[in-house]
Amino acid sequence: MLQKNVLLIALMLSFYGLFGQSEYKSFSQLTASLKQLNSKYGNLAELKSIGKSVQGKEIWLLTLSKGGKASEKPAILIASGLDAYHLAGVESSVQIAEKFLQNASKDSINKVLETKTIYVIPCVNPDAYEQAFSKIKYERNVNGSNADNDRDGRFNEDGVEDLNSDGLITMLRIEDPTGTFKTHKDDARVLVKADATKGETGKYIVISEGTDNDKDGKFNEDGEGGIVMNKNFTHGYPFFTDGAGEFAVSEPENRALLDFMYDAKNIYAVFQFGAANNLTEPNKFDRVKATQKIVSGWQEKDATINDQVSKLYGKAGIKDLPSLPTGGGNFSNWAYYHYGRLSFATPVWSIPKDTAKKAQTDNEDVRFLRWAEANKIPNVFVDWKTIQHPDFSDKKVEVGGMTPFVKLNPPTQFLQSTIQKHSQFFLDFAFLMPSVQIANVRTEAVSGGLTRITVDIHNKGSLPTHSEMGERTRHVDKLKIELVHSKSQTIVAGKRMEVVRRAMAGGEKMEVSWLVAGSGSVQVQVSAGTIGKESVNVSLK
Repeated sequence: MLQKNVLLIALMLSFYGLFGQSEYKSFSQLTASLKQLNSKYGNLAELKSIGKSVQGKEIWLLTLSKGGKASEKPAILIASGLDAYHLAGVESSVQIAEKFLQNASKDSINKVLETKTIYVIPCVNPDAYEQAFSKIKYERNVNGSNADNDRDGRFNEDGVEDLNSDGLITMLRIEDPTGTFKTHKDDARVLVKADATKGETGKYIVISEGTDNDKDGKFNEDGEGGIVMNKNFTHGYPFFTDGAGEFAVSEPENRALLDFMYDAKNIYAVFQFGAANNLTEPNKFDRVKATQKIVSGWQEKDATINDQVSKLYGKAGIKDLPSLPTGGGNFSNWAYYHYGRLSFATPVWSIPKDTAKKAQTDNEDVRFLRWAEANKIPNVFVDWKTIQHPDFSDKKVEVGGMTPFVKLNPPTQFLQSTIQKHSQFFLDFAFLMPSVQIANVRTEAVSGGLTRITVDIHNKGSLPTHSEMGERTRHVDKLKIELVHSKSQTIVAGKRMEVVRRAMAGGEKMEVSWLVAGSGSVQVQVSAGTIGKESVNVSLK
């Protein structure tokens, strides 16, 4: 009995070391933090729910803005928690919002909050996110829907199992002459694929921790939950793929996200914190992909902007993040190709690049374990231990491997530097955003009570008024130029309202002119969801 209690205490301390010191928040703690920010900074922050998950958890939206209507200012959207195992993204998005609020009295941040809106949706997939704080911890990425992944007419009948009772779901390695895995030459804990072309032979079969509950020869193929958020959006939707769902946008979580975004016509750019990256690895222009009937490559001007924003990202000191290509049905791709916004993604953090020549290795698991050891981070690996397995009674089976969550989610003290850098990056990005002004207003009296009005419409920002992809979609407000006049006044020449369908580049200006009959004054208005509204009154001569 005493031995069991000692083991239980040791396990509890182990979990505390992994998650307690890390200080990642459970969903209830995350909710409390958001409510606290809303209460403390009520004049700058608004918290509301945009929907609920399958299991009834709120999908929170935190809006940062000062004065005026937040919905009428150009906006940035930061979305995280779509990849629910990416706790660092959720934590970073909330802390970045908090830093903006804490420093709102500084001139630069005050100006951004007065002229821009920042939307933060920290946890799009809360049901899966909560798995990190449950009794059994594993890197779950599917929401709370039921899905029959193995198409046998049953739900959730063959999921992962904690065979060594440590509260963690890791891996099994089974000694077998047909195995395709072998131990890494630099660290025997790590398993890698054997390369037959180099004369290597495998020793292990590797599967996730569990048994074949439904006796179909497959392991853990139909566990709890069902849909992967980043496979369930409309662009490149991967039909008939595990985790993709029966159809695109089938879930209440991403429907709530998209409903909000389609209503929020002021969103200029979208940023996803998760397992994707086009900020240190910007998209390259591919003419074939960009011009085919179903576009699958960034437009040329947008690719140039991606490179520009990537350099800004690097200027903030953020570098050496891994290359993480996006798959079909991904949110970031949808935000660009179907929503028409500039769309960026980043994993926020990765282990620092190994600069020691002797220590260099291409294997990310080996690199991580070395980094964790150098920084005295405990409990990152479950040592391999032999167990009795009902499906492999005649073979040696060991359970162990990398502790769930640790590779993408360091203790939060290791996030502080990158959170500060990302805060600076978003501040810098906000100042690059388009800002249209009405300049050089000229009036000229013409015979017969006519006045010629000429103005320059100038984008004084560094970025265009919308993406080039936005010109191809119907979901981006285009620049609207309007001359508002009374019934006693007549526009003799020029358009009362003109929609500029092409994007105005950063620094570009265009001249607009009207000939107006009458007296008094008129108003020139320029507006678009992604740039806000500007107006000037002009007296007729």
